[in-house]
Amino acid sequence: MTEKRAPLSGPLTLQAPQGQIICAAGEKSSDLFIVHSGELMVFVTEGTKVTPLAYIKAGEYLGELSFFDNEFRSAHVISVKDSTLIQIPVSEIDKQFPPWLVTIARSITSKLRKSSELIRQKGIRRQNVESIKPLTIEKQREVYQALQNYFEKNPIAKEEALEWEEAHSS
Repeated sequence: MTEKRAPLSGPLTLQAPQGQIICAAGEKSSDLFIVHSGELMVFVTEGTKVTPLAYIKAGEYLGELSFFDNEFRSAHVISVKDSTLIQIPVSEIDKQFPPWLVTIARSITSKLRKSSELIRQKGIRRQNVESIKPLTIEKQREVYQALQNYFEKNPIAKEEALEWEEAHSS
């Protein structure tokens, strides 16, 4: 059963049609997004290979690490269905959260980033773990082209992504 959500609009609402890049790895943006409706895919690339990491659906969020630590985005995100997102600017953090909660969130964020970097460097052994299905070659091409189009329209994001990629390649 699919949950029906009322239409949403306003200054902090982002309408993301299927195939739109929401953010790119390495980008220096820190807003938090809550998915009101639709579905997003979090992915990484290695050359032209696209590897999905997670799917984010209505009621879930993305960008929480960058929101709390103001660091670069760690993955790319694309809408896989027409989606409506609620954008929460990082400038709202001090208005919406008590200082003690921000301190805890930043500590957890730091630990998650360190763990992710360790997994990226060392890899992880999986035993009997059900993972996300890989994309078909055609779908990988489609997603990769959407990312390239995004970079063409956003040269600063492309520059940030290249710097980030260089810093995180081993």
